[in-house]
Amino acid sequence: MHYRADYIVVDAKNLAGGVNKCHVLQICNYMTHHGTGLFGIIVTRKGSDRSADQTRREQWILHNKMLLVLSDEDMTQMFNNKAKGQDPATVIRQKVEDFRLAI
Repeated sequence: MHYRADYIVVDAKNLAGGVNKCHVLQICNYMTHHGTGLFGIIVTRKGSDRSADQTRREQWILHNKMLLVLSDEDMTQMFNNKAKGQDPATVIRQKVEDFRLAI
């Protein structure tokens, strides 16, 4: 799947709780067809809350914006994959698949 992204917008959040709707909308404002593209990642310690997940679904359905949320666990898995000679991008591909199949 192609997400019309010349660049990947990445935002690192060091939050005590999960990412919420406001955080999702903030990064989605940067994601445009004629700008960075329509693919972004939020890296955060705790993942996302329900409002963020709902907003991510809305952004995907209405605007074709794919925004993933990667937690510390996801990042650790990516580092472990790399250390084992495996492709760390499999974590990202799995997150995309899980997100799309959950809709």
